[in-house]
Amino acid sequence: MILAVLQAVVLVGGTVTLFVLQRGQDRTLAVTFLLFTATIVTNVDPLYRWLDPLLGGVNVVTLVGDCLMVAGTSTLLWGVAKAVGSAPRWLRTTITAVFLVVLAVVVVAFTVLDKPPTTTTFMLDAGARPAAAVYSIAQTTYLGVALGATGTICVLRFREARGPVESVGLAVLVLGGVAGLVRMVVVVVMDVAHVRGHLDVTRALAPPYDVTTPSAVLCVACGMLLLVIGHRLRRARRARAVRRALRRLRSVHERVGTDNAYPETDDPATELTRVIVEINDGLRSSSSTLSPSEQGALADAERALDTV
Repeated sequence: MILAVLQAVVLVGGTVTLFVLQRGQDRTLAVTFLLFTATIVTNVDPLYRWLDPLLGGVNVVTLVGDCLMVAGTSTLLWGVAKAVGSAPRWLRTTITAVFLVVLAVVVVAFTVLDKPPTTTTFMLDAGARPAAAVYSIAQTTYLGVALGATGTICVLRFREARGPVESVGLAVLVLGGVAGLVRMVVVVVMDVAHVRGHLDVTRALAPPYDVTTPSAVLCVACGMLLLVIGHRLRRARRARAVRRALRRLRSVHERVGTDNAYPETDDPATELTRVIVEINDGLRSSSSTLSPSEQGALADAERALDTV
């Protein structure tokens, strides 16, 4: 339970952080964090024992948590694909279709399963039934494949990482993908062995399951956080560079720049673009020239705008 509480604390903190950092931006990764957080939090033993009887006492909280995890897995794959610039339309369609199929399988399997009363060890208590194996394998396979795909995307985009923070974030996500794939294999073997009555195999695989499950969750959580933090740091660096360029070009603009009567703007990058245009327009329409330091300032300003 201590590990579940630790995961819950990390995820709750990460959720709050992401919603703050992604304010005014696409919040797919923040929503992913929220879904994973809900899954982990509802499975903290004392909370589970309190909630499940309120919903009938037949482990409905397990179903709700697992469905949230399936949804979080879908948004994770899509969010990471967008974060690294690899999100074609077909990928979103595929993720949505597979999500709906897996969700249907999970719900149907749970519905036909003879469920034990409220228990925090649902699969241990119900795992001898074939429907329980279908229930577990469907979501576990989806999670493992999605985490593996996420790791593959990160490997393919690793060279395009912009800065050390994003590089570490991608590497941690790759570790999460590996842990997810290993967990998938372990859980499938455990489920099949349980149905066939080979409880010795199930017990033997408990240690790797206990390691890979939190490893996958924590690595994915930390990797997502690092990607968003890295993006935020890049934006902050660009903003500083743009403001610095505006200060350096102010005197140049006053000396040679034209007045193109642009409308007012509060965006420094837009203002810098206009200043550069007006300086170039002024140079073309007059005999003025720039000193080497002024040429350097103009070149630096153009590079500041190109920084992403």
